[in-house]
Amino acid sequence: MAGGTWTSQNKVRPGAYINFKAVPKGSMTVGDRGVVAMALPLNWGKNGQLIEVLSSDLLNGESKKLVGFTAFDADSKILASALKYCYKALVYRADAGGTKATATIGKLTCTAKYAGTLGNSINITISKDASNIYTVITYLNGSVVDSQKVAAISELENTDWIDFTEEESGSFIETAGTPLTGGANGTVSDSTIYGTESTSFLSLLEMARWQTLAVFFYDTYTVSSNPSLATMKGNLVAFINRMRNDEGRYVQGVVPSYDAANSEGVINNVCGAVINGITFTVEEFVAVVAGMTAGADINESNTAKVIEGATSIVGEMTDAQIKAALSAGKFVLSTSTSGNIKVEQDINSLHNYSSDQNYSFSKNRVIRVLDEIGTTVKETWEDSYMGKIDNNEAGRGLFKTDIIVYFNELMRIGAIQNFETDDIVVRQGVELDAVVVDLYVQPVDSMEKLYMTVNVSS
Repeated sequence: MAGGTWTSQNKVRPGAYINFKAVPKGSMTVGDRGVVAMALPLNWGKNGQLIEVLSSDLLNGESKKLVGFTAFDADSKILASALKYCYKALVYRADAGGTKATATIGKLTCTAKYAGTLGNSINITISKDASNIYTVITYLNGSVVDSQKVAAISELENTDWIDFTEEESGSFIETAGTPLTGGANGTVSDSTIYGTESTSFLSLLEMARWQTLAVFFYDTYTVSSNPSLATMKGNLVAFINRMRNDEGRYVQGVVPSYDAANSEGVINNVCGAVINGITFTVEEFVAVVAGMTAGADINESNTAKVIEGATSIVGEMTDAQIKAALSAGKFVLSTSTSGNIKVEQDINSLHNYSSDQNYSFSKNRVIRVLDEIGTTVKETWEDSYMGKIDNNEAGRGLFKTDIIVYFNELMRIGAIQNFETDDIVVRQGVELDAVVVDLYVQPVDSMEKLYMTVNVSS
């Protein structure tokens, strides 16, 4: 982290600059955070849908049947790094097409639930006891994932792993082990995932609830094709901005190395890290930043947050480079004086300020507070007031009271400060059905820059 002496309070980097000289709850409540969204190539799982994976699923093994891996598999690198900081991920299968593994055992056809190479690790055994009852066991990589006792093929139930089909009337054939074969992953195309706002992934995100989108690119780009990559990054910034400005969906996206973003809704990540011996490139570290951002409370900043297990920085910068990066709205890592790898400053890509969006709007903690207010007030209005309450003095007074109770709660938890009831005015709009609210809010940010003078007497 930075440090040194100071003359004026104009430092860019967070650090210690030291000079040595001689209530009852209303209908509004603070919302929960912690959902990250991402598109990942998978060897198992549903196509064309958002798959919900909890952080606990990765640990207890439930994620295996959802996305084909657990926290203890190498394939979990990206997802596990995000879910280390938040509780839920919405995963979209980035590979399209693919083939389901199958096996035919007599009149019984066994088809993997989903396309992908993981289906080739499934094995079926069938045995018969003295009562002519058949035991059908499904193995995944040698471990039992399902066992059924039935008298006929028609009695078999489909599972999380296999769809059973009786091709024609017939009896079982016993087998000591028949593997499923032919499973193949689909193809991955960035343009299919992100090419336009009408893609399936982005359309699904419009209908889901999440806080942060982690953006990964999978195609190999040469210098001549870089314009297409820039176009897709631009599409994603436009998508995030539309969600925020037109749809009232206060979300953020994390994009790798996109200096043209300049938006409070987009975080421009430009560093990676080696974590527990595993290298995360700048593109991969997006998952960590997105999970960290989604999981951060509205009264919490990620500035100086230690990256657990990190031993070095990919794309490490000098002091001068860090200052320039922060001024350009880049999310960077640095090494503290104690040797820890930390987030330098929890900022988004906004760096061209205006009278409507000043420096405060570049701070992600401030944006989380404003996004929380926008989301909660919108949902409360739609659920409890719109079309239900009279637009008269009494009705508007009720709405104002709810806002006051909610803002008092925000102040109690340290999200805002200096709030007074007079900071809110609710009045009749121009039309009979319109309500106009004017309010003033002062978000709380975290301490980042210390300006201290030590007076030393002789």
